[in-house]
Amino acid sequence: MPESVPQSRKIRILRDEVSRKIAAGEVIDRPFSIVRELLDNAIDAGALSVDVYLEGGGLSRIRVVDDGAGMDEADLALCSQPHATSKIETEDDLLHATSLGFRGEALSSIALCSRMVMVSCNDAGAPAHRLEVRGGKQVALEKALGRRGTIVDVSELFFNYPARKKFLRSASAESGLCRSIFVDRAVAHPGVSFRLFSDDQVKQSLPPAAPVERIARAYDHLLDPRHLAEASERGEGFTVRIIAGSPELRRHDRKLLQCFVNRRRVTEFALLQAAEFGFAGYVPGGWHPAAFVFVEIDPSLVDFNIHPAKKEVRFRNLPDVHRAVVAAVRKMLEPRAPTHEETLPRGSGVASGFHGKQERPIFALPFSPDPPAPAPGAGGGIRFLGQVFGVFLVFELPGRMLVLDQHAAHERILYERLAARAPAMQEMLFPLCFDVTDEEERRLMEAREELEEIGIGLKRAGARAMEVSAFAADLKPLPEADLVEMVRGVGGEQWRHSLIATAACRLALKEGDPVDPVTARELCAQALQLTVPRCPHGRPIWHELREESLLRLVDRPVDSK
Repeated sequence: MPESVPQSRKIRILRDEVSRKIAAGEVIDRPFSIVRELLDNAIDAGALSVDVYLEGGGLSRIRVVDDGAGMDEADLALCSQPHATSKIETEDDLLHATSLGFRGEALSSIALCSRMVMVSCNDAGAPAHRLEVRGGKQVALEKALGRRGTIVDVSELFFNYPARKKFLRSASAESGLCRSIFVDRAVAHPGVSFRLFSDDQVKQSLPPAAPVERIARAYDHLLDPRHLAEASERGEGFTVRIIAGSPELRRHDRKLLQCFVNRRRVTEFALLQAAEFGFAGYVPGGWHPAAFVFVEIDPSLVDFNIHPAKKEVRFRNLPDVHRAVVAAVRKMLEPRAPTHEETLPRGSGVASGFHGKQERPIFALPFSPDPPAPAPGAGGGIRFLGQVFGVFLVFELPGRMLVLDQHAAHERILYERLAARAPAMQEMLFPLCFDVTDEEERRLMEAREELEEIGIGLKRAGARAMEVSAFAADLKPLPEADLVEMVRGVGGEQWRHSLIATAACRLALKEGDPVDPVTARELCAQALQLTVPRCPHGRPIWHELREESLLRLVDRPVDSK
């Protein structure tokens, strides 16, 4: 049978009622959307206190109470109309908007799909007024009792949107989404008091606090303020502030990796990636740091008008902001010298934290490329107890026992030495030649100078061919195949770190390698001197047990000797 020919359909203009419903659906799709919009309005109104009340996870009722600048009768009459806003007037205002909301669609959209009651007063000495709107139609506007601020009460959600109602989730699921929005706003505005009630029970109370304390309290079951640090960087037209946990507070998910631009939580993968890049070498692969990125930027340098809920943003100077995020993270990770007497992060047995720079002695085991160098104080106060499972070296130090990962420790020590040295290059009698694609050749030629700084000399060897013609003496034990593989990996943001880390890994002690007592004590002494007590891939080097912890394990008195 012949295929049917599509019939031309007539173009028509949608009825106002239908187009308004479509527009409302872009802004309000679940209870948390209402919470988001009402919180933004309260904050924009200058509120110092905001309370959110949920019934049935927001499915039955949502009530938001604030003490900000309210509205008089005339403003209240207009606020639920389409395109009603006090935040912009001209198109140019969009380029300089500093408020969280500005489109004027929030209250109109909420009113269209629910029964909305508002009580507002803009002055302590003026009367309050009450507005009731149902399905977009004004039901009442009258004087009422009320104080300065605004109360918005939303019920009968989606009573006139049966299709939308079918896709709502359970009360507990919707409540969780509302709480996430509540926490986002609280984290971004630490000077405002926030309280969340669910079915007449206080779920979260966040009084005004410093930014670090606010984040810790907002995520009190996950974060401890003692293990959060802060750093900032400035650029042209913007400031970046990082608040992050020590690397031990890493997670398998990105729940605690967040980005805020001009106090809005946004999905900006480039900046989240920048934060993770800053943690490279501190957090193992497959894990993610706890880091909050706050960017305050000239509104003319960003565009929030690309997403109905303003969850995405477009930067004019993204590379500059990206570099500032990385720099701020690095600054935060190295503010102080290491101390092994700190309180450990909750749930962690690794004695480490944020560590500062110090002189790093060169250490080499007898079989490594350089002759062994005596470590300062090697063996002083360190008693080697033995090797366990061919992987761990166990030491007794005053008041504590240290279990050292022999490969990870040696790997980090070699990494530090390889990264800091000025390599002595040697010409190869038989250069290592390998084929490359056009793209690989371009990348390798661009990286030639940096490769020589690491200790690898590279030359063209003909059409689509390169050769390693010289390399540093301390890289000599590397197998030729490994060396070529490492060179091929050049390119991207972390290639230098990755290449040096791979070289250190190949040269370091392996699992099962025997270690004599003298070498073991030197390795421990050098490991305790490290600025970053993790292998280059982010894994902890040691696990520490205090004497009192061991005593408690066997129910002995802590003070007994």
